[in-house]
Amino acid sequence: MMNRLSAAVVVCLLVLLIAVPGAAFTPDDEELSASLTAKYGPLRSWEAEMSFPDYPGVRVEIAYASGQWRQKWQAETTVEAVGFGEKVIGACTPGGFALSPLFVWLVPNPVETWKEWGVAVDDRGYGFYDGAPCFILGAEPADPSSSVIYLHNETRAPLLIRYMTEVGLTSVVFSKYKVLAGYSVPQQCVVTVDGTTLTVNITWKAVNGAGDKALYVKESVSPIPCAEPPAPFDFLRDSFRIPSRR
Repeated sequence: MMNRLSAAVVVCLLVLLIAVPGAAFTPDDEELSASLTAKYGPLRSWEAEMSFPDYPGVRVEIAYASGQWRQKWQAETTVEAVGFGEKVIGACTPGGFALSPLFVWLVPNPVETWKEWGVAVDDRGYGFYDGAPCFILGAEPADPSSSVIYLHNETRAPLLIRYMTEVGLTSVVFSKYKVLAGYSVPQQCVVTVDGTTLTVNITWKAVNGAGDKALYVKESVSPIPCAEPPAPFDFLRDSFRIPSRR
């Protein structure tokens, strides 16, 4: 009798698990924001360097603090710019300035920002990316084109961020994570815009050491015009975009 009762309980539990949508077991906005804050909230600023396997001799020094940024491109020449989010505030180049794919990695108020980017964060579930268990916001795993965020299920580190801009479908894949000062940070990202791909290697210099407001003011950039750096500056300038807030 006891064995029959136990079997019946197991069957009922299985029926309940099948009947209840998977979304019922995913965190709501408040819980998700709290988990992201717990993992990354104290990380207010950072310094890193980008290099490009396909473009030896080109490197970019970046300082970032709560959406503000400073870039120094170094190759045959050295050029600098400062900005906030998707906006370039000051640059020595006469044309536009390249944006870094690292600027979408860890944004202020991520859940609200992702909504403003067009990610349907209410559509959420679990899956895998490159073998890693993920929490997925915005699309089903089989959907190749909708705006989506893939977060590592344990560290909450972004693994894939995909969105649409006026240039085309854009995706940034972050990988080769390591722990620096208690934070999980990527050592490589791959940017794809409308089918064109760029691989970026990332060397981390410091965390929470780039908060000086003087770094990010327009007046800190030399007013003397400068020549644009070599590729891949033009690709990031012309093709890579950070979604504008709606």
